[in-house]
Amino acid sequence: MDVRRRARRGRPVRALLAVVLAALVVLAAGLPVLPGRSVASAAPDAVGPVPGGPLRVLVLGDSLSQGFAGDATWRYWFWREARRQGVDVDLVGPHSRPYLLLPSRVVSDQARYERPALAFDTDHSAWAGSTIDTHLARVDSLVTVYAPDVVVVELGINDARHGQDGASIAAELDDLLARVWRRAPRVSVVLGQLPVHGTDPAVDAAAVAANEVLVAAHADDPRVSIAYLRNGWDHRKHSHDGLHANATGQTLLAHRFAHAFHRAGLLPEKPRVYRQRQWRPRVAPRVRVVGRKVTVDWSAARRQVKISAVRVFITRSDGQQKVRQRWIPADRNQLSRRLAPGTYRVRLVPRRGSMVGAPAPARTVRLR
Repeated sequence: MDVRRRARRGRPVRALLAVVLAALVVLAAGLPVLPGRSVASAAPDAVGPVPGGPLRVLVLGDSLSQGFAGDATWRYWFWREARRQGVDVDLVGPHSRPYLLLPSRVVSDQARYERPALAFDTDHSAWAGSTIDTHLARVDSLVTVYAPDVVVVELGINDARHGQDGASIAAELDDLLARVWRRAPRVSVVLGQLPVHGTDPAVDAAAVAANEVLVAAHADDPRVSIAYLRNGWDHRKHSHDGLHANATGQTLLAHRFAHAFHRAGLLPEKPRVYRQRQWRPRVAPRVRVVGRKVTVDWSAARRQVKISAVRVFITRSDGQQKVRQRWIPADRNQLSRRLAPGTYRVRLVPRRGSMVGAPAPARTVRLR
């Protein structure tokens, strides 16, 4: 008897729950579907940004993304722009340094960014000289280990330099994207155009052909946002060797990548990154005085910053310039001069290709 009463009392509750659930179904049917989202995205195991967590970005690239020792790199300027817009970006990957190959053919473990203490999230998965095949061999494990929300792909120009045609480069990049999505179906991809190669017309033609195929295949793919790296690019103004970005060019690359993130809805504002700027690597030489002989030595700096030539200026305290050396190859490592007694200021100006750096603060020496 008591059991039946409890059962009867429970029937109105079950009926009310059924009405509420039915109403929720009707309401849900009328909700708008957000671009790039699905019901599956609400599942606990769905791949995507953790609500309230940082946007995890994995950069797969070559030297344009790794940068050479002494560069700020486009990654720095992109990271800085994301912070300006209030977006918490977590750059992920197995590497953290820019690239510097020593004369011994060993990669320097002292390579640094443009400023010795340049503070930003330096993680990446880019490597100078790498081809698409390099990244195909490890992309599965990278996506699994680092669980990115966004994969930036900046690859293909080295394949063109090795003689591949545009169609085969585009096909390999498609294979790379397919592997990314096979591991993480909801990952967004920011696909960088192959850049301008201003000194090799055949390589540049292959890059143009690859870009045409890639844009046709992915311009309307909601999973892909293309970074139009060639737009506005002048290799005489933006590179130091016809291909690799100078200090100004790095901000332009960052601007293009940030714009692709904005179009994908990953950054709220249009970017404000591009600017004209001088390279400031702060290459400070060691200065030794023995008697009246002054030796300016930049060999240690060459293990930290990629430079091709230097100029040495030695100025007396009265402003008279005693040494104004022409450009000399950086691999000479040092310069010695005999000077009269007095106080002198020593400055060194570094160069890499057509990119001339600002001198570090002068060193003062006294000869008696």
